[in-house]
Amino acid sequence: MVLLICFFAVLVWMLLYETERRTWTEDKRTIRNPGRGFYIQVDSDNPKRIQTAAEEVRLILLAFDLADYTKGDLPKEKTDELETALEAAGEAGVSVIFRAAYGFCEGVTEPDAIEQAGRHIRQISEVLNRYKDRILTVQAGMLGDYGEWHSSRFLEGGEEEERKSRLYILKQWEAYLDSSIKVAVRRPRFIREAERENVLAGRLGFHNDALLSTDDDMGTYDAHGYPRSDELAWVDRRLSGQPNGGEMPTPGTRTQPKYADLEFQKLHLTYLNATYNEKIIESWSKRTYKGMEAKRYLENRLGYRIFFSELTANRLYWIAGLAEKGAVFTVSFCNTGYAPPDPGYQLFFSIRAGGKEVFQRADASGLYRISCKESWKETFCLDIPEAFLEEETIEIGVKLAPDEQERDAGNCIEFANENLSYRDGVNGIFSLERVGKWFYRIK
Repeated sequence: MVLLICFFAVLVWMLLYETERRTWTEDKRTIRNPGRGFYIQVDSDNPKRIQTAAEEVRLILLAFDLADYTKGDLPKEKTDELETALEAAGEAGVSVIFRAAYGFCEGVTEPDAIEQAGRHIRQISEVLNRYKDRILTVQAGMLGDYGEWHSSRFLEGGEEEERKSRLYILKQWEAYLDSSIKVAVRRPRFIREAERENVLAGRLGFHNDALLSTDDDMGTYDAHGYPRSDELAWVDRRLSGQPNGGEMPTPGTRTQPKYADLEFQKLHLTYLNATYNEKIIESWSKRTYKGMEAKRYLENRLGYRIFFSELTANRLYWIAGLAEKGAVFTVSFCNTGYAPPDPGYQLFFSIRAGGKEVFQRADASGLYRISCKESWKETFCLDIPEAFLEEETIEIGVKLAPDEQERDAGNCIEFANENLSYRDGVNGIFSLERVGKWFYRIK
């Protein structure tokens, strides 16, 4: 009898320390996750268009046209127009890339003094700040045709004068925008210029509206001593955590899927114009790249694309051990997207049992540093509520969301795993199934 008891004790001990290892690969489906992907440009005076755009994308570039307001401050009806558009974006579930300009055309007429643009920035910021959770980035805009910082009266007369004008605009955004809102400029050298003055430190990204066009992308890479390869390396090294994006004006050799993929990786591209240039995107839809339609492959990787790649956990958990020490397991997260997820999406573990659910926030600092097929592996310990240990099944999942109370799955991040559940914003990962009186086994 003693030998039999010892045998079972050893068997249970072995089972308790035996591990279960599961691996997954990324699936190929397109996921409409927030804050990433193709975007459509919408004028702020056309809020109905925002709703129709939301049927196709999760991002819009909201164009705020100031052409009629060069002589004075913005009237209430104009700021109300912006507020209505941002309300419509929230209702439609799209994030906003914002740009203001004194005309979205060539040959714009600007204010007589740049200080008028500064006063407009203050008025605009008051509205944007109230909707900061809906803003992906603010493109600095304001100067020149389309707000693209060229062909402007304030960008003439010598490099020093141009530099002062650019920095003036950025300093106004810094002064009035909420500190959580990021800003994007047209060229990498403008970011380095701002860094030297400590303007918008850590908040500046890059929008390239001449993506994949010429050797220097129509002057985008124009800094002395920084050829294209060096600029791309600098962006890769310094701007991986920013929401970078742009649009492609002309089809060519560089817009072939292979080249585009390599460049988007270096740019950590989060957003791309869906309609400019349609010929390029249409050509992608007719080509195969890495075993799938090129358009879908490239679209899937804009921004982040996260999936569970590996789980290591005990095959058997002793209930008394769960009550005392919690459930310990190791998870590997892989991100095949071009950019890391926004740290505003916090990581919570969901624990569900008996119709009840609790959340435990976890440190996910490593998750916000990975992109382009990199992985982050971490061991976690979850405290299982005592009442849950009376249930037959305990479900464990992961939620990446602005807060634990967010129940709308469209506002949370869905993982690119096959055969795993996604419910109420929670990505199911495994469950514990009760075995007799003393144990749970992983299922």
